[in-house]
Amino acid sequence: MIIDSHVHLVTHAMAKAAIKRMDKLSNGAFSKMSQSGPGIMNREFVDFLKKTDIPEFARLWVEELDKNKVDRALFLPISGGGHDELDEFVRLHPDRFSAYMMPDDPSKKKVVKELEQRAKSGRFLGIKLYPCVSGISVADKRAYPLYEAAGALNIPILIHFGITMAPMADYRLTNPMDLMLPSRMFPRTNFIIAHFGAGFFREVLLLGFHAKNIYVDTSGTNNWRLFLPQVMELSAIFKRAIEVYGAERILFGTDTILNGATGYREFVLTEQQKAQEELGLEQDARNLIMGGNAARLFGL
Repeated sequence: MIIDSHVHLVTHAMAKAAIKRMDKLSNGAFSKMSQSGPGIMNREFVDFLKKTDIPEFARLWVEELDKNKVDRALFLPISGGGHDELDEFVRLHPDRFSAYMMPDDPSKKKVVKELEQRAKSGRFLGIKLYPCVSGISVADKRAYPLYEAAGALNIPILIHFGITMAPMADYRLTNPMDLMLPSRMFPRTNFIIAHFGAGFFREVLLLGFHAKNIYVDTSGTNNWRLFLPQVMELSAIFKRAIEVYGAERILFGTDTILNGATGYREFVLTEQQKAQEELGLEQDARNLIMGGNAARLFGL
């Protein structure tokens, strides 16, 4: 069984909402920030989003999952404004799709109410936080009610730390060490650090020493490795993560977005499977990483 615990659904409405939110910072902020770093949205992508509705996205995703023999995927929106579309999407194939909430501001009281409502549907199984984009540190006490509610509902919280393609990121909020105190204060709440920490691998390993309710996901190209003082092979990343966290706290993911030009990130799937093979990892451990842990953590 393969469960991809980290993929994205991006629709035209979600993209417009995200750009509008960025432009609230200042007039034309999205355009300015996009030009100052790696681009994340081009004209071809926008055209694809305009012509692709929710049923078509669902059809494309099932086709891609089938082609790559992936049993289920957990989808993240790119902003809190996309929850209704994501709910519509998951309803079409609840046996293949599940969803994360992604609140724009996790400190708001209404987020807890929405979580409780979304969780009842059985379609929203996780929460994603993006501190460097929301401007709210995971250590901010205003987010504590959300952590408590998530623990009570058995809803894991995925957090993006480290480097990012988001053009409006505040890198002062990207260090995983901010999670240390919340993880200890909310032992019933499970936290997942995306992308092996995306550059903060040392800090992720340190957190693994202290907290048993912290997990890591493997999602994406993991090209953050190229920006470390010493470049590490992906197999070495897996080796150290397994040594500290155990295979039981690592979740497979690809960070796939369908953009009209590329499909499911089969190359990421293959590369990660190869890294596990190079380590001589036992099949039971591979099964946990590739889907068993996600099934347990999300109650699938």
